[in-house]
Amino acid sequence: MSTMTLDAAGRTEAAQSELTGGQIAASAEVRKTVGKPFCDTAKLRMRNVNVFYGEAQAIHSVSLDIGRNQVVAMIGPSGCGKSTFLRCLNRMNDTIEGCRVEGELSLDGDPIYGPKVDVVPLRARVGMVFQKPNPFQSPSMRTWPMVPRSMGSPAAAPIWMKLLRAACAAPGYGMR
Repeated sequence: MSTMTLDAAGRTEAAQSELTGGQIAASAEVRKTVGKPFCDTAKLRMRNVNVFYGEAQAIHSVSLDIGRNQVVAMIGPSGCGKSTFLRCLNRMNDTIEGCRVEGELSLDGDPIYGPKVDVVPLRARVGMVFQKPNPFQSPSMRTWPMVPRSMGSPAAAPIWMKLLRAACAAPGYGMR
């Protein structure tokens, strides 16, 4: 397993070291890289990837290889650049106005950002599964009755409870 550690600004440990003149500042956000970030037979190869939204830089000089059949987990706080980095791999950032990607990204040795690259077959090869927010993912019998009351209609509570019981009986939900 290989891991690449990014700080809250999306900088790798090496980039952080560059910024501090070779000395890595003691920080909870910068940790030693575990494993090997590069491999001889990379399926995906990224070198010095920088991503900008207008003048704001979201990703700072990330270099990483992902080998064939290798599983990679990107873990970090909200807003640290995980999704931005992943969108670079199939050029989903092309759809965001003002987004600019710099660096070298290749799939099986072919440049992802080459001038003749058709993004449709690229996106078929580099698929993405996005998280879909669901504010009522696991309804609780204790919290749902508060919804009609908070909307100023205590008389609607029995109707809401009936709907809630029906929804909680659906597969994947449970009465709690």
